[in-house]
Amino acid sequence: MDVRPPSHTAIEPESQLRAYRAMVAHANDAMLLLDSEQIVACNPAAERLFGRPVAELVGMNPAALSPAQQPDGQASAVGVRDHIMRAREGESQRFLWLHQRQNGETFTAEVTLSAALHDAASDRLQLVAVLRDVTAAQAAAQALQASEQRFRKLFELAPIPLALTTADGSLVDINRQWTRLLGYTAADLHHIDQWWSLAYPDPAYRAHVKALWTKGYQDVREQGRELHPVELRVHDKAGRAHHLVVGGAMVGEHMLTSFYDVTDRRKAQQELEDLNASLEARVQARTAELQAAFEELRHTQDELVRREKLASLGALVAGMAHELNTPIGNAVIVASTLSDLRRQFDGEVAQGLRRSALTRFTADVAEAVDVMERNLRRAAELIAGFRQVAVDQSSHQRRPFELSEVVHELQLALSPTLRRRGVQWVEQVPAGLQMDSYPGPLSQVLMNIVNNAVMHAFDQQASPRIAVHAEPVSDTHIQITLHDNGCGIAPEHQQRVFDPFFTTRLGRGGSGLGMHIVYSLVTGLLGGRVHLDSTPGHGCTLTLTLPRTAPAATPLPTS
Repeated sequence: MDVRPPSHTAIEPESQLRAYRAMVAHANDAMLLLDSEQIVACNPAAERLFGRPVAELVGMNPAALSPAQQPDGQASAVGVRDHIMRAREGESQRFLWLHQRQNGETFTAEVTLSAALHDAASDRLQLVAVLRDVTAAQAAAQALQASEQRFRKLFELAPIPLALTTADGSLVDINRQWTRLLGYTAADLHHIDQWWSLAYPDPAYRAHVKALWTKGYQDVREQGRELHPVELRVHDKAGRAHHLVVGGAMVGEHMLTSFYDVTDRRKAQQELEDLNASLEARVQARTAELQAAFEELRHTQDELVRREKLASLGALVAGMAHELNTPIGNAVIVASTLSDLRRQFDGEVAQGLRRSALTRFTADVAEAVDVMERNLRRAAELIAGFRQVAVDQSSHQRRPFELSEVVHELQLALSPTLRRRGVQWVEQVPAGLQMDSYPGPLSQVLMNIVNNAVMHAFDQQASPRIAVHAEPVSDTHIQITLHDNGCGIAPEHQQRVFDPFFTTRLGRGGSGLGMHIVYSLVTGLLGGRVHLDSTPGHGCTLTLTLPRTAPAATPLPTS
């Protein structure tokens, strides 16, 4: 075989030919010698690349070393002929080609195809193909591209503002949350020097922030640390000041800086401080209202005693006082709890306020104040009920609410009473039971039922228990069941349970109004039904069937 350059010069000396053959034999790249679309010679690297011996490769058409089609849909045989024809015409070919090993495994090779040798025996121009497996390189490139795309997507869709800058301070990119918060776009800021003057208009504060940035950036570059988060006062494009916690880290050669907005948290902290300042005054105001309510109750008692036709109701005063003990006691307990919470919070502030402590304290205070206000309102409603059983329903507030929240608030209000009497509370109210009704009257209904059970049912019960269960019975109605394991109700009393002023404990804590109020509210304002089922010695079950959407307010039925 003669070795000639493409210009068909004279045959090389024998020593150079041996050197050429040794170079080909030891090359890392596979080399194929082609004549008439057939392989006539190859080096050991070709054996390793295709997993076939030389004897098998020689005589094969290059298309036989490929799958039937290339990734672009072209038939491999057609592509091979096209590349060989163009190489024979003197056009060197460099392209990527999908090959197939003997075991069926495919790989991508970079192919260099050119006319390089002249066979003196056949006087034909032969082609040399050099193949290099680039499958791994392609996979690495694709993985890098996918990684870059993931980073770009993560950067752009991150829920907090992010900025990417170079070592010399040039702005590479900002995400949409950064623009949404601060108003600037990439076109507004080309270099960090522009950012300094816009974000920190006060010269003294700007110098302070720049010193922090320089020191932090130096630590990041030299020691590989993260940029320690620091809270800064940053102005947006409209001139509004934001409290932002700024931190960062190196991503490759760029600095990734995050800006976490704590403006609302600072505002909430200020509101909390204001709330603490006014909390004692609010408690005193509520206490004064409660004292006034007691005065009104005593006046009502005097009026009832003086009226001969209502003389029989004089014994109800003691019962009503007991009824009032629950909301009054709850309000006092909540006030005491608020004082303890404030002392605990002051200790946490002294040790360094954490966001979790602030969030917990805010939630505890809000819940406590809400429970206290509800109990005070409930006390006022009980007094109004004492003066007139058929309460004006328009005074109740109607709103959408979730039933589980109302039951939970009821449990909070009743917990002192339940603990004092050793009553176990079992709550089975799933989340998601939405109602458009009157949560205040509904709470009063449930509280009256529970208090009635606590007062009458558990004298002989060692392990008293009250279970509350709720479930939807249709698209429009919800059923609430309250069951106790007490002594039950005698058959002769069951028909009178809902009558006004009926009680088996007159003068001993029973007013006779509680269950009548239950019946009046359920069948009137709430638009539902109430059913009692009891067997002496086996407890009592009260079932309330209520519409999810209460009817328009109508006067309560009178006894």
